[in-house]
Amino acid sequence: MVNEAQGPAERAGGEKPADAHPQRTKGVDSARRALQILLQFTESAPELTLENLLEDHDISVPSAYRYISLLREMDLIEEREKGRFVLSPQVLRLARAAEATFDYRAQAQPILNRLAATTGETALYLRRVNDSAVCLAIAESDHPISISFQPGHLMPLHSGAAAKLLVSSLPPAKLKQYLQRVGSTLTKPVRQRLERELDEIRASGYAESAGEVDQGVWASAAGIHSEGSVIGAITVVAPAYRLSEEHRAEITEAVRAAATELESSLAARFG
Repeated sequence: MVNEAQGPAERAGGEKPADAHPQRTKGVDSARRALQILLQFTESAPELTLENLLEDHDISVPSAYRYISLLREMDLIEEREKGRFVLSPQVLRLARAAEATFDYRAQAQPILNRLAATTGETALYLRRVNDSAVCLAIAESDHPISISFQPGHLMPLHSGAAAKLLVSSLPPAKLKQYLQRVGSTLTKPVRQRLERELDEIRASGYAESAGEVDQGVWASAAGIHSEGSVIGAITVVAPAYRLSEEHRAEITEAVRAAATELESSLAARFG
């Protein structure tokens, strides 16, 4: 009779893997086995068969069906063909929830440093947190300017290039709810203008602002996308007085290139 509480190495009398958890939680053997089966799905092995489970986990046929039934009941896997199982779309929701907890500042910082060096201006990386935009990383230029966006500082989503880019990515229903929540701070003409701007930003994936957050400060921002969703924004801010149209165009091009670079970096590491 197979003891399902034991792992393959333990059943064979071998040593535990070096990266094994130092202490196993007691009384959850069935839950552990179900999770082990779930974690067996990978990009290179997106499908599993009953034979895979029997071979890899050394369990009985009734036990394998029991674990499969549990995972199907929780809508974590589904049967694509007879005896062939794949992850269900429900897992994508878990992936998005996990992704929402990643701030990616470690990946963004070197890109911001290069962007600041290239443009000669301050570069920032921001993400949306509920009804606010928060700066997570910054690379200041050699002539730093006074700006409201500093690491950890929350700002409203309807002011500034990066913030508006982030709010433009909200689904229509959530955007409407946000505008209702901040409605008392916006006059009707301001809200109408904002909605037109958000339509343009949504279409282009790029935003620009002048003096919306800090007086005399111009900003250019581009979105960071993952799986079709905007997960952040890179922006460059600079005093408007020292920027020619040519310089602004160069900054815009550099910002977009930096956003693309960060997207590629994230895809390579987490995709």
